[in-house]
Amino acid sequence: MAFAVPLLVSLAACVTMPERVGFSARQIEVLEGAGFRPVGSGYELGISNRVLFGFDSAGIVPETATMLAGLSKQLLDAEIYGAGIVGHTDAVGEDEYNVRLSRSRAEAVRDALIAGGMDLTRMRVDGLGESDPIESNDSETGRTQNRRVVIIVTPADALPVGR
Repeated sequence: MAFAVPLLVSLAACVTMPERVGFSARQIEVLEGAGFRPVGSGYELGISNRVLFGFDSAGIVPETATMLAGLSKQLLDAEIYGAGIVGHTDAVGEDEYNVRLSRSRAEAVRDALIAGGMDLTRMRVDGLGESDPIESNDSETGRTQNRRVVIIVTPADALPVGR
């Protein structure tokens, strides 16, 4: 019994936190280093790093395109082959128009990721319009925060094609 306590203590010291199912330690390191945060079983680009857009615009400024191309390379280097991209708008304008605009925003981000090397067939885009605000649309600051695109990486995005 005297040796059991030190044995248990030493075994407990060897216990590590399990990896998130579907992601390697390297993939988690790259995702978190790029500003993604765990959400459900996947990762979502964090609030401070999300891609924002001007009013009634789906255009990406050159600095953002460069950042997205670099992000694409980082993801590919970590064997993350795809992503989901979800566009959003503020509440100004007609619902149907905002859904189309939000999808155009998601497509613009997808195209920038593809320019960095990601495969079109591994990218998913969706436009939610104004249906999922993160701030109040009652102020310009809130509306600006709602004009965004979110990039989501799931465990399936970390699988090679055909798996």
